[in-house]
Formats: sequence, C-alpha cells, structure tokens
Amino acid sequence: MLRAFHILVVVLLWACTAYRVALLVRRPSRSFGNAAVCLALLFLALGFTIGLPPLYLRIPLFAEGASLVRIVQHGLIVISLFWLNVFVAHSGSRSKAGIVARAATAGVALGAMIVLFWLANPGDDAEDFVGAYADMPFVTEYLLVYLGYMAFVLVDVYRLTRQFAGSAPDGPMRFALRLWSLASLIGFAYAAHKAAYALASRLGLQLPWWEGAVSTSLSGVVLVFFVVGLTAYVWGPRIVRATRLRQQHLRYRELLPLWRACYDVMPEIALVPPGERVPIDLRVYRCVIEILDGRLALRAYWDTAIAERDGEAAAMAAALAAKARDAPVTAGPAALRPLDVAELTEVARAFRTLSAAGLPAPARG
Repeated sequence: MLRAFHILVVVLLWACTAYRVALLVRRPSRSFGNAAVCLALLFLALGFTIGLPPLYLRIPLFAEGASLVRIVQHGLIVISLFWLNVFVAHSGSRSKAGIVARAATAGVALGAMIVLFWLANPGDDAEDFVGAYADMPFVTEYLLVYLGYMAFVLVDVYRLTRQFAGSAPDGPMRFALRLWSLASLIGFAYAAHKAAYALASRLGLQLPWWEGAVSTSLSGVVLVFFVVGLTAYVWGPRIVRATRLRQQHLRYRELLPLWRACYDVMPEIALVPPGERVPIDLRVYRCVIEILDGRLALRAYWDTAIAERDGEAAAMAAALAAKARDAPVTAGPAALRPLDVAELTEVARAFRTLSAAGLPAPARG
C-alpha cells in the first residue's frame, strides 16, 4: 500500500514538473520565479524517484551500498527545499541578500550532512534507514541536521505564506497560500516526528509504531497540498469562472418569468430583440435593467396596499394585470422603493411561485 502511494506521489511530482517547465517556456518573462519552482519540483521528483527500491537497487553504486541512496535522496530534498524557500521569499521580496543567506544556510546543512554520513558509515539497509541506524553514532546527528533544515525552511515558508495571504486578493491565490501554510505545518510535524523517533532510538526507547508508515503518509499529504497549491492559480480561476457562469445561469432562469411577464405587457422595455443571442452576463444585466424599468413604468398601476399586505411580487402581478387592462389606480405612488439585484431575484422567485400556482392577481383594497 505504501509502495503504491510512493509511486503515485512520484507520478504526481513528475507531471507537475513537466507542467511547470512548459509554463516556463511559454512565459519567459517570469523566468526567475518559474525557474525556482521548476528546480524545486525537479529535485523533489528526483529525490522521491531515486528512493524507490526497484529503481535504486538496479543502480550499481547503490546496489553495493544501498544506504548511500539516503544521503543522495536527502541531499536532493535539501536542494529542493532551498529552491522552494527561494521561490516563496522572492514572491514577496526581490532582495538578493535574503536569497544569499538562504543559500548559505542550505550549503552549511548539506555540507554537515555529508560529513556526518561519512563519519557514520551506515550499513546497507536503505528501506528502513531510520529504524536500522538511528541509534548509531553520527546517524542521529545527521538526521537532526537534515530534519532541522527541513523544519527551518517550512517555518520560513509558513511565516511568509501567512504574511502574503493576508494581503492577497480573495480567490485562488489566497487559497493556494493558505494551503501552503497548512502543508508547511504538516511538513513541520513530519520533521518533528522523524526527529523524535531518531532521538528515541538513540536513547534506546522503543516507540509502539513503525516510523516509515507515519512518515510516508505525512510526506505524501504535504506534497499533495503543495502541488495543489502550486497549480491553484491555474485551475482556480477556471473553477471561479465556471461557478460564476453557473450562478448567472441560475439567476437568469429565476428572473426570466418576471421579465417575460413585463415584456408581454410592455414590449418597449426590451433593449434588444428578445431572440438575439447574447452572453449570459449581458442577458442577466438586461433582465435586471428591463424589469426595473418595467417596474417604474407600472407606478400608475401600482397598489401600495397590495404591496404592504401581500408582498412585492403580488403587487407586481396586480400592476401587470391592471396595465394589461389599462386600468390605472386612482393614486399611484410617486416613487417605488429601490431594489438591488438580490432583492429583485427574491421578487422574481415569489412571482414565479404565484404564476406556477395559477393564482389570480390579488384584489385591490
């Protein structure tokens, strides 16, 4: 099950990497940010790919010393985290000093990991590296440096994404930043869990769960959240547009019966011929404007008593019926209460209910 999950994550990473590379080629003007993302994804995909036993066991270097794959994998992930950190930091600030400082931190961590791994000289068990070697001299230190750098980057990413989300416009970008904040927190939990397990092993404590299953699950969730957040600004606007179109279609269907009733009595309210095909947003706009124009034209037929007693929709139905009979009221109101789009939609719903029930226009007085 975990192997299948690992393969699924690898496929997802390579697909996202290919997509971001294609985006970089299409939009070279945004080359630095896109390049940082592409590099982060590329090194992460390489790191997770090389960690698959069916693959690394076929590479001669790792077949002879399988644990070497862990320093390579962890090194690739450190480089990926660095580029991820650079991307997030660069998105909010163009300061080169911040990038240099982050590069120095990553370099120190990577150098320390190489030295500690060489001093540790672990055996050939790469499948359960933490469980097998965490109690060896220098291996715990190696893991703490690796996981400490990971935690440092994720805290930085969490801080920056929270900061940027506060000023980002509501929509896909804010959603992506908040998703990255959540992913950073889960990633920090992953690093803390793995570090705690390594320390417990070093101290001779036996924890009642298998570290590999928990770590793989947490890392998979983090990666899915990061990838979804990374692509949210692409598919997010499409979902927003699709949702807006659906809402416009629903509103149009709600307004149409009232508009048709007004048009049948007062065809002059139509801005363009009814049969002409126009975009849905313009159709909604037409319905709103033309219904409101028709409502104003019904002031001579408007019975305030009906509106107060039975509601706006009932008064509208009675006024349309009076207009059709050319039977104005004796003292129509000088003005009608203004309606916004939401209120007009509620009136249209009530009017449709009256029409569907086949109720006659309410009696006056």
